[in-house]
Parts: sequence; C-alpha cells; structure tokens
Amino acid sequence: MKKNLSWIIIIIVILFFVGCNIFHSDNNNQQNSDFKYPLSIGNSWQYEKLFTLDFDSLATYNGLSDTTYYSSGLVEIIDNEVIFDTLDAYNFETTIDEDGNIFTGNEYYNTEDNSLISYGYIHPQMMTPKVEQEYAYIMFKNKKFINVTEIINWIEKGYYGNEYSKEDSIIFDPVKSLDYPLEEGKQWIYRTETYDGEPWRIDKKILEWVEIEVYAGKFNCWKIQWFNEVFEDILMFDYISEEGLIKRSIGFNGIECYDAGGIFLGYMDCIEETTLINYTIE
Repeated sequence: MKKNLSWIIIIIVILFFVGCNIFHSDNNNQQNSDFKYPLSIGNSWQYEKLFTLDFDSLATYNGLSDTTYYSSGLVEIIDNEVIFDTLDAYNFETTIDEDGNIFTGNEYYNTEDNSLISYGYIHPQMMTPKVEQEYAYIMFKNKKFINVTEIINWIEKGYYGNEYSKEDSIIFDPVKSLDYPLEEGKQWIYRTETYDGEPWRIDKKILEWVEIEVYAGKFNCWKIQWFNEVFEDILMFDYISEEGLIKRSIGFNGIECYDAGGIFLGYMDCIEETTLINYTIE
C-alpha cells in the first residue's frame, strides 16, 4: 500500500511540473494585442541583410551567376522634432554599411489616431547591398531599372529612378505603417496611390502570431504581409514584436535581364532578408 501511495505521489508531482511548464509556455506565447512600436529617443536596432540573386538556366548560359550579397545597417531614433511646421515626429536615422561604403537616411514616425504613421523621409536609402551585376539593366512590369533596389523603392515609396530623391528637404509621404491594436486577421490600407500616379494601392494584413529566432534571440511576433493587386508575384512579410521590427523578407520573381545592347539574357529571382542582430530599447 505504501509503495502504491509513493508512486501516486510521484505521478502527481510530475503532472504538476508538466502542467506548470505547459502553462508557462502557453503564457509566454500568448498573442499580445496591446503593444505599440517602441518610440523613444535612444532606441536602436542593428540589422544584417542577405540579398540573393537566382538566375534561370538561360541567364546562367549567358554568363550570369547566382550570387549572395551581405550588408549591415543601424537604425537609431535620434530626435523628436516638428516637421512641416505642425507634425511632431520621431527621427529614425539609418546608417548602412556596404563593404565600407556608408550611406545614411532618415524617416519620420509617430503614433496618430491609434496608428503608426510614417510622415516622410530624407535620402530614401534602402538596406540593400551593391549589386555588381553583369547585366546592364533589368525590366519589371514594363519599366526599366538598374537594380532591384529601385524596384523596391518604386513599389514601397512610389518614386521611380531619382525623380523624387530630393537632397535638401523631407519628402512628405504619409502612410499607415501599423494599425493598432494588432490582432490576427486585421487588414488596413498602407498606401492609396504613389507620386507618379500609378493606380495601385498597397494593403497590409496580420496573418498570425508566431515565434521566430534570429541572431538577436527568440521573439514572439505578428507576421504581417504586404498585399498589392498589381504585384501579385512579389511576397513581402514583416515580423513585428514589442521590441520593434525583427525581420523583413521580400521575394521577387521573373525579373528580365538585358545586356548593354538590349539583348535579353534571361530571368532572375531574388530574395532579400533583413534580420535583427542587436537592439537597445527603453
């Protein structure tokens, strides 16, 4: 009888600790709809970016080679200031290191009407490494580009080439980056139109609450997809946690490559992944 009682006690103890662990795990992974993007002077995020070019067999036959490039970037909230005379905004400064070449840019954010609004930017540099391509230019959606960075700028920020990259002022471009509270299934309009009058709009939608692991650690995030009616062959995802942007991935398919004489060389797919490697938030 004593022996049976001992086993019962042991089983109860085991079940207690298993139950505690399950509860602890579930509690840590509970969906969090309350947090907002951390806006505070001094907050900073360090990222690395891998940029992979994948060419089809025709392009490879014509001398193009699959390549992966690396770059790093630092995003810092350096100030809280008034822009356009009336808008109170946090100045996010980005410093990009591409093989020792340093580029900087600024974007201006704040919370307004339960949304994270990006009001505008200076020097819209993207954290994309230089591309020492063997092609002369690329074509995407019947437009001519030098590299994939220009395609990203065209889609996300609405300018084409250097047409809107003014160097002496902030470009006013208000868009809704996040719509609070964050919750699964929520969808909102990020952009309704672009500077050059293209007819597309971009939406964002929260797909799910997931745990991801990057160099900076493990994070519970909202996975958010960018939707676009015209660019259905582009996949863009953000992973947002209470610590900020943890990861961004962008995939492009079917980009046409040409040489200097206008001869078609083949098709290129590319994947761009930005991941957090270190951060400081207050």
